[in-house]
Amino acid sequence: MKFYLQMGHGMQTMCRDLSTAWDGVTVILSPQNICPTNKLLPFAESMRKLSGKVLFDPQLYAPRNYQKNLQKHDYWPQSGITNIESGDCSDLLAKLAVINATIVSEALILPSGVINRIDERWGNVQRTIADQARKVANGQRLLLTVALGKDVLSDDSQVEVIVQYAERWDVDGIYIVSEHPERHYLVDKPIWIANLMSLVAGIKRLGKEVIVGYANHQMLPLAMAKCDAVAAGNFLNVRWFQPEHFKTTDSDGPSRRTTWYYCPQALSEFKVTYLDVAHRAGTLGIMATPKQMANEYSTVLFSGAMPSSTNYKEGDSFKHYLHCLRIQCESASRSTYAETRNSQFAQLETAARILGGLHDERIKGQDRDFGEICDVNEAAVQIFDKEFGFAMAQEW
Repeated sequence: MKFYLQMGHGMQTMCRDLSTAWDGVTVILSPQNICPTNKLLPFAESMRKLSGKVLFDPQLYAPRNYQKNLQKHDYWPQSGITNIESGDCSDLLAKLAVINATIVSEALILPSGVINRIDERWGNVQRTIADQARKVANGQRLLLTVALGKDVLSDDSQVEVIVQYAERWDVDGIYIVSEHPERHYLVDKPIWIANLMSLVAGIKRLGKEVIVGYANHQMLPLAMAKCDAVAAGNFLNVRWFQPEHFKTTDSDGPSRRTTWYYCPQALSEFKVTYLDVAHRAGTLGIMATPKQMANEYSTVLFSGAMPSSTNYKEGDSFKHYLHCLRIQCESASRSTYAETRNSQFAQLETAARILGGLHDERIKGQDRDFGEICDVNEAAVQIFDKEFGFAMAQEW
């Protein structure tokens, strides 16, 4: 399973730095975070020079909402009523095709608004968008956006219907983004995670590519569903799909400016102040980045000094997280389905054991702690294995 960068606020330099370090990476560009007139093309060209690739997400999730940066792009609807909602948007698609051709994107991501209930009308609108795009794409690969509201993946029947509709869409792949239930960064509903896995597997069995955007480390089990790639970025709003992020409000701007450390073996993030606690308790070594994920961004935390007294910065925190997640994604897919499944169980068991010891010392990650989420993902993996395991093993 590949790892892509989901562009967010202040990520242009970070994308270039990571592409240099990784010898190339695919970036899903955000029109909300890059100027259309003098930044988009130069950035795409700079990524190619660094062995990188780009995709362009038009972010038309809520086209009636006002978003000050998205409004600057020529393709953005200028009126309250938008043709994209009916699927009659050939002019819009032609503009997007030009943008994608200009920046030499890897595929043309087709727009779609957030849907809260799957029905026949939605399926037909998606099909119309795909058919119109094929006429203007000049042979470019098409990825159709499926943007889901928070309750869709809680309903098994809706997942099945999406797959049925997807079979009729003339596209090469699907770009999935989904709002989390109950506004939690880490989803605590096993059925939601299992249904996301089922959706990916169902679309993959149609012979289509699947990219899951706005993801985080909880989505590592998607490797069992043969997901092609997941994408994540720096702040939580590019690791967790939030439709309201595409509307300008008085409080717009990055929040949660606390500096965190991602402990990949525990699948958890901790504030640096809790690393100080671990240092005093003599357990900091347990949290050190494993050798296979070692990187220059977090080494200073484990140099012997009190972590909070080091020069570990917010940018280092982001790069460390993305570096580790990239390696975890790439190693999540194994040569057989059984090995991939077993590695997920082993990873979750290891995380639970490490967290048990850390919790005994009162070292916790608050809302980024994977303690209870280990059980959630284990249950989701078990559900998926019972329902899809045989078929996936045969088709692996």
